[in-house]
Amino acid sequence: MPKERIGIMGGSFNPIHDRHLAIAASALAEAKLSRIIFLPTGNPPHKRTLGLEDAEHRFEMTRLAIIREQRFTASRLELDRQGVIYTIDTLTLLKKQMPNAEFFYIIGEDTLLDLHNWRAPDKVFALCTFLVCRRITSDASAHPLVRQLEARGAKFIYLSLPPLDTSATEIRARLARGEQPEQLPLQVFEYIRLMGLYGMPHAIPNAQSLYRRLREALSDRRLNHSLLVAATARRLAALHGLDEVQCELAGLLHDCAKCIPLAALQRIAREHNMLLDKETLANEALLHGPVGAVLAETLYGVSDMSILAAIRCHTTGRVGMLPIDMALFLADKIEPSRRPYPDLLEVRALAETSLVAAMLRSLRSTQQYVTRQKAPLHPTTQRVIAWLERLPVTIKERST
Repeated sequence: MPKERIGIMGGSFNPIHDRHLAIAASALAEAKLSRIIFLPTGNPPHKRTLGLEDAEHRFEMTRLAIIREQRFTASRLELDRQGVIYTIDTLTLLKKQMPNAEFFYIIGEDTLLDLHNWRAPDKVFALCTFLVCRRITSDASAHPLVRQLEARGAKFIYLSLPPLDTSATEIRARLARGEQPEQLPLQVFEYIRLMGLYGMPHAIPNAQSLYRRLREALSDRRLNHSLLVAATARRLAALHGLDEVQCELAGLLHDCAKCIPLAALQRIAREHNMLLDKETLANEALLHGPVGAVLAETLYGVSDMSILAAIRCHTTGRVGMLPIDMALFLADKIEPSRRPYPDLLEVRALAETSLVAAMLRSLRSTQQYVTRQKAPLHPTTQRVIAWLERLPVTIKERST
């Protein structure tokens, strides 16, 4: 049986950014790795400087950034150990856990030229092969120090990813200025906003406790989706002059009941005497909307009726939808991780300029899909389409 080829990507991930993910993807493909373990460090001996965010936040950002790649995993191996952490200790532990695995440690050129300063470098060389990513130079393999390391047993494979020097320091500086660095995955940036990291003000009051509860209630993929919907709803709010905090919070909590089984959803509906049609009560994909509004109020402490109304109708829509309702409904349909569906690009483009036009295009697309499946369209959705068709596309959308 062939050995499992495991990539190891250690770092402070302060914060994790797109270049980290590009390097990992390149290593996965070029070294034919089975999977890659991301190891956020807890107490790095070489980075005892100001600006290192709390280890738990760095781990959560890393976890969120890689959720959609099944061959990437985040490990707490270096976070949960006491004292200064050295690579030789980590590799030794991994070798004990997976004695038949072959390890490939992913590093940059700057780290390559510092390997001789590592703790017990010769032992490290015996435990792994290094996958080297260029940052600035075109070829570090000719450096005299590299020849010396190879003579001591070090093995290097150079990735073909073009050089690029992404500065985490600059990313943190931009965050402190309230900017959105383009190098950050959107869900990571949204998490940073919610937690108020790197000098950013807290986006939503009490966001930390809301997030902790939401993480317990949702699957990883649903949590990731919720962060992306929150960010997308906030962007739509900015484009259309809506309250950004309202839209962002509605996006964050819109699926808070999504992972609850149908029987439990129905029980909650009965307990709160919810007047719902039989189609909604029989379908958890629809019922999680109105039940989610109840939970947002009772468990998450939301008292804003506009937010609760938007969560309640985000599955079917409603006649007389307000712009906040439309912003949430559309954010759910167009967030960046949505699987492609007919009209997705058109709906995204329309949402930039007209919530009404985007809503109509989105619901018509749903109507066409349901028709192809030979299933009935929910009566409420049908009424919403008829209502939207009577509105001028150029309507001046108001929040009240």
